[in-house]
Amino acid sequence: MSESTSGPWHDYSGGVYSAYDRLRQPNGLKEILRILSQTGTPLDQQRILDGGFGTGAYAAHFRLYVMEIYGVEASEAGYQRALKRAVDAANVHLHNGSILALPFPDEYFHAYMVNQVLHHLDQDSAFPNLDLFIRESHRVLAPGGVLTLNTCTQEQLEPGSGAYWHYTYLDEHAVRTLQARYVPIEELVSRLVFFGYHDIGRTVTSGRIFQERYYEDPSLALEVEFRNGDSIFSLLSKTEIESTNERIRNSIADGSIHEELRRAAVRRAEIGESMIVSARKPSSSDE
Repeated sequence: MSESTSGPWHDYSGGVYSAYDRLRQPNGLKEILRILSQTGTPLDQQRILDGGFGTGAYAAHFRLYVMEIYGVEASEAGYQRALKRAVDAANVHLHNGSILALPFPDEYFHAYMVNQVLHHLDQDSAFPNLDLFIRESHRVLAPGGVLTLNTCTQEQLEPGSGAYWHYTYLDEHAVRTLQARYVPIEELVSRLVFFGYHDIGRTVTSGRIFQERYYEDPSLALEVEFRNGDSIFSLLSKTEIESTNERIRNSIADGSIHEELRRAAVRRAEIGESMIVSARKPSSSDE
């Protein structure tokens, strides 16, 4: 199976896909599937949860492998889009709600995946909502169940030396603000252990977060739809967006932007675009 989704959901007609869908693609599919395969329960017998599913791209993929997939999404718009896409998927069950207070019984899931969501939980540097999330995740996982957290490292987000070329042209304050919302990996691991998880793993993803045009055509970053599909732009004022666009245009004009694209490509090969932190809830056999 490739990094793209398959089946009836992989249909960009009907107007149910957002700018986010047209800009991005699910990342880390192979790695997550490999982790789910190591739970001790066959994939086709697993009930898994997709936390903060957005418009359903990950659920569209993993429903092909597992017995049932449940999802919880706080955004009403994302939830409604995913409902339209899942209309013919009998093993998909979607809910509009918060991953901090899940509407499921204890020990209900074999696995729980959360993809590029953690940085939306907190603006407080102490990450209090992260603790609520981890505690709730531990509650709903069955003994031996696995949690997979697809996030980014500080290194991957670093402007000028990280994985994303357009960060070089953004206002640095906005990038630093975004970085501060991503819990450092070692801190994330420490909290997982504190709340009872073990067998912690770190896996650099092999897939890409953006659609192919991002890596080849820098003029994409000048388009409104690009900004609508990347939450970092919500941290920029109108004036800062205009300054960003001017820097990109100038770099396109003098050709220097192509060197930045090459630099970012090399860096992505070294450090990836995201990292999956996985953890397992102990079972009786671990005691």
